Amino acid sequence: MSETNTKSSLVETAEKLKSRYAEPKAALMPLLYEAQARDGYLKLETEAEIAELLNISETEVHESISFYPLLFQKPVGKYHIQFCHNISCSLVGAEPLIELLEQELGVKAGEVTEDGLFSYQRAECLGCCADAPVMLVNEELFGNLTAEKVHDIIEQLRAGKKPVNDTELTQTAECNDPVVSGNFLVTNASTIKVAESHGAYEALKKVVKELEPAQIIDTVKSAGVRGMGGAGFPAGMKWSFVPKGDDQKYLCVNCDESEPGTCKDREIMRRDPHRLIEGLTIACKAFGATRAYVYIRREFYHEKKVFDKAVEEAYEAGYLGKNILGSDLCVDVVTHPGAGAYICGEETGLINSIEGKKGWPRIKPPFPAVVGLFQKPTVVNNVETLSNIPYIINKGVEAYRSRGTEKSPGTKLFGVSGHVVRPGVFELPMGFPLRELIYGVCGGIRDGHALKAVIPGGSSVPVLKAEEIDINLDFESIQAAGTYLGSGAVIVMDNTVSMPWALEILERFYAHESCGQCTPCREGVIWMYRILKRMNAGRGKMEDIDLLVDLANNIEGQTVCPLGAAAAWPVQAMIKKFRHEFEELCK
Repeated sequence: MSETNTKSSLVETAEKLKSRYAEPKAALMPLLYEAQARDGYLKLETEAEIAELLNISETEVHESISFYPLLFQKPVGKYHIQFCHNISCSLVGAEPLIELLEQELGVKAGEVTEDGLFSYQRAECLGCCADAPVMLVNEELFGNLTAEKVHDIIEQLRAGKKPVNDTELTQTAECNDPVVSGNFLVTNASTIKVAESHGAYEALKKVVKELEPAQIIDTVKSAGVRGMGGAGFPAGMKWSFVPKGDDQKYLCVNCDESEPGTCKDREIMRRDPHRLIEGLTIACKAFGATRAYVYIRREFYHEKKVFDKAVEEAYEAGYLGKNILGSDLCVDVVTHPGAGAYICGEETGLINSIEGKKGWPRIKPPFPAVVGLFQKPTVVNNVETLSNIPYIINKGVEAYRSRGTEKSPGTKLFGVSGHVVRPGVFELPMGFPLRELIYGVCGGIRDGHALKAVIPGGSSVPVLKAEEIDINLDFESIQAAGTYLGSGAVIVMDNTVSMPWALEILERFYAHESCGQCTPCREGVIWMYRILKRMNAGRGKMEDIDLLVDLANNIEGQTVCPLGAAAAWPVQAMIKKFRHEFEELCK
């Protein structure tokens, strides 16, 4: 293709993308990906070209490129590999596999082989924790890796062949009257015909014919469904905060699933996307939104393709677009790609990212329900939260509340990774015993080892010792035990694990993912990581232990968003509960 044609193509793409947003700058991220696909990376002259197309400064373009890890400023190989080295993958042997990969390729992270065939980078989390260890080769995920698999994949790529991918789907368990996972084991449930044959869009039809917006909100409030992304805030209450009136309103769907251990939303996106589409459309009617932006992390290549196809089918069937099912309900859906920044899972960081900015969280108030995306009232909901809505509309409040507890009703998707016989994503009633999840559903600790510790809600929440697991998995019970349910990501560690080693991996993640806006987080988290790295290398001092605690205490609660606390809690809890292991390293 000639240079004239490539420029013309980018101009046409820019015009099409700008029509999806209230402000032209919001088209920046998808347009950067178009340019990156065209050239292999983002050249300086391309930055100027895009700035002109969107009528923004070159500084604004470069600011975004330098902020997001998956926007490349230099050439990468024909096969670009992202290998996860975070906690869930490291627990099951990622590091030796990375060393093998470097030997096979003859390069270190960030380098390209001389023939231009391969490049690789270490990834902090790929959101596929139950399939660990995992890597992405361009857009294809390879999981449950072994040394033999890594070697074979590289050899097949070198030979110009498509590697055999025998990655098994994440394991799930049968659930009695499931709320969210009912179609997970149904073949081709991501297609609209199969989804409809299993009840998809029946709730939407009921809503269109029978329910007013206030009735929908009251139903969701009565059901007690809570935010499943980690905060646990009541969904119906959040919807009710949106001001009434004819002003433009937006829904943002958070599929930036990036916290280590968390891998539940990915399953909904790839196995039953129509459930999410139905749920988000009902939510839009409830509080008056006419457009939903689904923010999907870039690493979910396959899931985005599946979801985009489902959106296309929903438009064709009349479930999206103008005058849905012959009513006055109008909802458009736009998928928006992330670029490898965990901070964009925070609701205002996500909003800024959609607007074409760095994903810096905003100071609140004002809250998004009043001043959100493009300065308009906005609700940000997690994928799993919205996927609960069709069940509640179809089967009623009583059916939903028949499981769970009074304050944490319904069910929850729990992603289990680490040292269990059967890792996977399992839908269970809220209040399910943690011990039963580990030893019953997941088959116990693998290889005959004993349980040492459990992180019950994703990498940020305080750890539990083995003798502390006789608790129930609901928001209140877990908080009473001194930790949090979070995203429902259960990371299991056996008695071979060094807790200072595990903590170093966790703090490396938060040091890498700090957006740099707040001094305590920007400086303090990387300081904690460096101390832990030195300690694990045998150069620790006894005073380092209290210094770590002091740093954590001074970071917690001193930042715009919760990332500072997320980095502090593991330090506080691990040193409190396993201090002797840190002291052993500092003798």
